[in-house]
Amino acid sequence: MQVRTFRAPTISQALELVKKELGPDAIILSNKKVTPAVGKPQVEVMAAVDKETGKPDGNGGGARPAGQEIHNELKEIKGFLSMLISSKGYWTQLQMEEPLAEIYHGLLVRGLDEKYTYMLLKDIVGQLEDARLGKRELLTAFCRRLLDRIDIARPFEQFPTAAAHCFTFVGPTGVGKTTTLAKLAALLKVRYKLTVGVISIDTYRIGAVDQLKTYTDILELPFQVVQNHDDLQRARQHFGDYDVVLIDTIGKNYLDRQHIEDLLAVFEADGGYHHFLVLSATAKDEDLAQTIKNFSALKTDSLIFTKVDETLNHGSMLNQLLRFRRPLSYLGTGQRVPEDLLAPSRKQMLSLLFPVNNAQGA
Repeated sequence: MQVRTFRAPTISQALELVKKELGPDAIILSNKKVTPAVGKPQVEVMAAVDKETGKPDGNGGGARPAGQEIHNELKEIKGFLSMLISSKGYWTQLQMEEPLAEIYHGLLVRGLDEKYTYMLLKDIVGQLEDARLGKRELLTAFCRRLLDRIDIARPFEQFPTAAAHCFTFVGPTGVGKTTTLAKLAALLKVRYKLTVGVISIDTYRIGAVDQLKTYTDILELPFQVVQNHDDLQRARQHFGDYDVVLIDTIGKNYLDRQHIEDLLAVFEADGGYHHFLVLSATAKDEDLAQTIKNFSALKTDSLIFTKVDETLNHGSMLNQLLRFRRPLSYLGTGQRVPEDLLAPSRKQMLSLLFPVNNAQGA
């Protein structure tokens, strides 16, 4: 392993030197500001590269393999250098030192978007500029600001004065809309003692309603299948005396705009709906963002994330809450009906990002 130290007026210039001298496979071991005896303060970056993958040394000799533990640690943060060099300048704007740089890196590794990481940390730096705080205090301050930007919607805690009577489950195919509806139906009947009716919108006449029919039979709930706006209106009238009507929809490719148009045609301009947009926590950040944009024509009211138990990276969920300022209603945490449905608090959402220290008391 080859380890070298670089100094430059700014972090971006230092990183360019690292890239030039050690190649794109180099990783950052540390960075700090230094004040030489003569001259202006500089940024000092210590970087390392495995000689087997980095640039060859001048002697052309073979490199001794690094220890497995060190190799694994280097592999874990391999992409960090390229991320810094290709970043939008957020890193250099903050002029970060430890422990702020460590927090910044950790948040990006957890999947939080660089833009929101920068904005929240900049807010902290701006307000605590003269304070010399440790990692724990800085992380707590970050968590408090993040909590302030997470909205939670609990529509069923407002009964009997809730504005909506009908709750729809829309979203891409395969995200678990039907299972989520079944979980919620069971909770509303058993825990909240509400009368619940269930409707499935089968606009494509494919008959994909067997799973929901099975659930409603087990829960002893009335169930109807509709195919168009007139059918839906009749079904709503049929369930007019019920406390809640839950409406399932057929999933389609989220890039298929015709699917959104079909749903709009079924709902038209009728009021009294609360639209849950159901998304998978395992989806890529850009796919989640595009899905929310595509469904914006439906004016979705709140989000439900499923398959939370199937991923270790929960930053993408928080990105959507920050990006679109849509409130969150539920998290699907498994396949059990109805146990694996959580109405999270903001602190519980934060614990997904920081599973170990749980926001350090935030």
